[in-house]
Amino acid sequence: MFINIYDFILDWLIEMNEKLRESIQYLKQCSNIENETFKLCETLSKKMNQPESSFILGIAYDSQKTAKIIQEILDRLDINELENKNARKELSELTTDIITLEKRISKISNLEYLITCELLKKSVNLEVLLTKVYSNYLESNSARTIVDELSKTGIVNLDSFKKVFESFIEEKGRNRQTLVETMYVLEAKETETRRQITPLTKYQNPDQWIRESTIHSFSETPIIASAET
Repeated sequence: MFINIYDFILDWLIEMNEKLRESIQYLKQCSNIENETFKLCETLSKKMNQPESSFILGIAYDSQKTAKIIQEILDRLDINELENKNARKELSELTTDIITLEKRISKISNLEYLITCELLKKSVNLEVLLTKVYSNYLESNSARTIVDELSKTGIVNLDSFKKVFESFIEEKGRNRQTLVETMYVLEAKETETRRQITPLTKYQNPDQWIRESTIHSFSETPIIASAET
């Protein structure tokens, strides 16, 4: 009987330790993603004009702040044995995609309107994905596992811990809105620029185009005749 209890406790400890490792690794990958997002937005902001560049730089610093907060949590835990272990494939792929996009942007000397909008759309999608990453974390048991471990070194409760990640989610929502509004601003500027460079043709005789038009060549009814009736 005592042996069975011992085995049960041992299995439970092993399972809890594994859950802790997975939870810590998840947070570690989140921190990496936020750091790479910071680099991405910072690089993008340098390629844009004011005031839009300031909006993107603000989002970059939000990601940097989030990465530092997560790192502070990790610093309170033992993560020495977690390097390259239990890595979540989808998070690793997301990190790789962000790094690849940042390198692509850094090589572009002049961001045209369409390219800029495409990059902003990718940034919106990134904020959406990060929202899901934190939402999934809160919906799992990983948060409680971390809190149980942190409570050994200080006063931490689950509600306050979750509020930190809920603030991340709210911030991502505000950033998405900022990115969408930035696209609208760029669209308005592009429309105004095209309006200014479009040549305006003035006719002394407004009806002259009717007589000179060749459209009637493709019609059974002459345009002149229909215009005169």
